[in-house]
Amino acid sequence: MTVLEFIRKNSLLVLIVIAAVGLGLVMMDYSGKGSYFSRDFYIQVNGTGYSYPETAALGENGQQYIQSLYSATTSKLRNKFDKNEDDALSADEQAAMNAWLTEHPEYQEFTAFLSTVLQAWSYGYAGDAGVNAAINRAILHEESAALGISPSKEQLDSYISNMPAFRQEDGSFDQALYQRLTGYHNGMSNNAQEAAFRKVVADMMVWECLSNMLTEGVRYQTKSLSDLMDMFSQKVSGLTAWLPAEAVSAPAEPTEEELKAYWEQHREQYKTEERRIVSLYTLTPAQGASLEGLMSTADALMQDLSAANGKGFDNLLASAAENPENEAFTYLNAEGKSHETFALSTLAEAAAPLQQQVEHNGNTTTLAHIAYNEVEGAPAPAEYEQAAAEGKADDLASITQVRGYFPTKDGKLVFIRVEAAEAPAELEFEAAREAALADLKKERADNALDIAAKELFSRMESAENAEAAFALAEQAGAKKETFGPVSVGLAEADLPAGLEPQALISVPTGKMAPLVVNAEGARFTAVTKRTLEESADYDMMKAFSLIPSQNAQLSTSLLLDWLHTAYTRYNVQLSEHIKLNK
Repeated sequence: MTVLEFIRKNSLLVLIVIAAVGLGLVMMDYSGKGSYFSRDFYIQVNGTGYSYPETAALGENGQQYIQSLYSATTSKLRNKFDKNEDDALSADEQAAMNAWLTEHPEYQEFTAFLSTVLQAWSYGYAGDAGVNAAINRAILHEESAALGISPSKEQLDSYISNMPAFRQEDGSFDQALYQRLTGYHNGMSNNAQEAAFRKVVADMMVWECLSNMLTEGVRYQTKSLSDLMDMFSQKVSGLTAWLPAEAVSAPAEPTEEELKAYWEQHREQYKTEERRIVSLYTLTPAQGASLEGLMSTADALMQDLSAANGKGFDNLLASAAENPENEAFTYLNAEGKSHETFALSTLAEAAAPLQQQVEHNGNTTTLAHIAYNEVEGAPAPAEYEQAAAEGKADDLASITQVRGYFPTKDGKLVFIRVEAAEAPAELEFEAAREAALADLKKERADNALDIAAKELFSRMESAENAEAAFALAEQAGAKKETFGPVSVGLAEADLPAGLEPQALISVPTGKMAPLVVNAEGARFTAVTKRTLEESADYDMMKAFSLIPSQNAQLSTSLLLDWLHTAYTRYNVQLSEHIKLNK
């Protein structure tokens, strides 16, 4: 019997099966969006659920676009003045750039705005900044819809065209950068990637609009803030004395019983180091291929990988490498493997390929540091190794275990995936003994120092004057010296080690500042003189730098408070699998 004959004779049965399958697919809809049957979600905002891939697309990919804009802007600015093209600015080049920036403040304003957006979107309850960014963008979408402030296509186009990131030296639009960020390649547009990028920019516009609405006109009272700046800008002079820890009599050696009791009380402090299994997926441009073009392919791969929740990366790479529309690349290493997985190890023991330095969020770091510090939720090694033995290791992967891509110094692109993570385990007494003994002896030494320092400080406070007080300190073995005049508060203060400038702000002249005790010793300080600068330069700096900076911090605080209340207003719900901030 042919398939068509079977369908004709069993049409009712076939319809029932199709309906059942359709219902099953709806019930299995992990995202919860558009389904009245599914209650599963990774995050939920205002009743709308988002799956793992959707959360990653909103969060991690959103962060990636902002970081790309930041890097493009700062790189473009650096390259403008890096005349010898050594990726560094000499003193003269730096001075030329600073002078140029005074004439074009929009560059610093734009990078500051991107930094503020990235910081604000990373704020939240989840331990993963990418999850927080997804939640906060989902909140923005709800708020945008409620207020009707979504930007039009024309407004979005205008906003993008005026970004310093897309402004070339001759004032024209950097079409090549736009095409790379939006996945345009070989004459073909990537509609999904372009839509994702434009949505991030639209959310930035909504955030800026909300910022203006919520903080417009909110400023500190100028006179009060000016007085506060004066307080922070005062200069003080004084006497200080340093009592080193070794000048205090050493406490008695702990007994074995005392040591074991100390370990019992603090045993959670003595653990093995975390170990991880990490894989690197390396894309190598073919001869004559462009790294820029390969980055465009990598952008699209991240979108596809997010949609697949981190699974099937080998197949995605194989398909992309064979696709003639992509920039030509290989992903096989010297052994012909699609990726390289490194054995379970601590961060300090990480294999040499993981020690490669890359640029990440404006800083230089290693692939190992990213893998060990920015990924949560990987399975236990035993679970992973069993799945690997069964050829099912990829089934355990999720998008939250993937970080990338990162250009390497040898012109390749690397993706990181943490396959497994072994949590630290408490050490038994014998294994922890030496560390516990050192800690107990240090604690006793610190306590001895603390007691001696407080007794001396009390006597110094009762002395007739500062000179008499510091004579007592010298008798106890402390070294006396003078300091000042130095600025406290906002300016860097050239003070002796261990002396906190903020502690001197409110100390009356002739009186002792609060005692400072740390592991190395104790610091005793008295203020003998204070002055306040009065000059046109200081007044200008206060009016155009210090006061605006404080008002900007106030605006940021108000926006974070608004985000905090929005979590309640939009009934934000998190999956039980999401690790929360402590």
